Amino acid sequence: MKILSCIQTMDPSNGGPPIVLKNQLKVINKNKLHVRVFVFKRITVTFLLKSIFFPSKNNKMSKFLLKYDIIHFHELWTIKAILVAYFARKFNIRYLYVGHGYLDPWSVKQRFIKKKLFIKLFLQRAYDYSSASFFSTFSEYIDATENIKVRNAFIIPNGTDLILFSQKKYDKPLIKKIVFFGRIHEKKGIEVLLESISSLPKNYFHKFCFEITGPGEEDYVNYIKNKINEYDISNYVKLIKPIFNKEKIAYLKQADVFVLPSFEEGDSIALKEAISIGIPVIISKQCRMDIVEKCNAGIVIDTNSHELSKALVSLEELNLEKMGNNARTLAEKFYNNIDCTNRLFHIYEDLFTGNRTSPDWINLDKVNS
Repeated sequence: MKILSCIQTMDPSNGGPPIVLKNQLKVINKNKLHVRVFVFKRITVTFLLKSIFFPSKNNKMSKFLLKYDIIHFHELWTIKAILVAYFARKFNIRYLYVGHGYLDPWSVKQRFIKKKLFIKLFLQRAYDYSSASFFSTFSEYIDATENIKVRNAFIIPNGTDLILFSQKKYDKPLIKKIVFFGRIHEKKGIEVLLESISSLPKNYFHKFCFEITGPGEEDYVNYIKNKINEYDISNYVKLIKPIFNKEKIAYLKQADVFVLPSFEEGDSIALKEAISIGIPVIISKQCRMDIVEKCNAGIVIDTNSHELSKALVSLEELNLEKMGNNARTLAEKFYNNIDCTNRLFHIYEDLFTGNRTSPDWINLDKVNS
């Protein structure tokens, strides 16, 4: 069985999808399943269009795609993905889509008219002929169905390398560090975080400090810098340069609390990495991980500064070490990358054989009953 994974970029600064795919490839390589990564940036729309109308180009495309049994799309909003899906249908190759939060209501509202037209003209037809749709949480699936008709859906969470992201040793610093670690993007709720920090009493900063780090567009990063100055909180909030790879792990192990007040998340990789290391979290409901509160591994809030301020103040009374241990236990139980990727193997086998044996398929009869 040969799989072609199609993605816009493998640059981790572009958010979760490249990291998710890299995590899966770690397990895939050990299991000797043949997976090739096809980066859309390496091909032009012109070539794909020529492949439709000119036999010589069409032959090149057919020779390339017919090497594979399944095509796994990690990208929705590009005409390149639509055209490759067209060829998959033409050559009778099974293909599936992964959500990555692309169809969440908040995401679709950004460039709403353009995206609704894209769905109507192109994406819905591609989904109609797909073999499966991959979602990380059930709520992500429900939200996606508000914007597109989905068939043959299954639920598997994104996993984390629990050996690489080993549990931190807890200490008790005089000033605890609260970190935002992720893309510097408006959907992440960083402005909400800054507003909530500005409302905290001054004596709070005798016990806690804040750091914000991650890649982002220069204009928006500068906007956040200006907001920090505008709120007059530059003594308590540091905006530091992006950190990747092993340095990221070392940095996270110095954190005492992880905060992510997002307006929209598919299945945050940064959040999974934080709980794997054993860091208590403060997250929004849109992070789709209410389980952290049920397991006493964190606090779940509405995305507004009042709620976030209350959560931040409550940290003074909480047992952060115990919450961190609970976070690690949660990651070990549900988000082990080996287990999650093996469940994806099962789905691939189902698609290849035509038999639905995986328990991760959504049973619509149960959902609708």
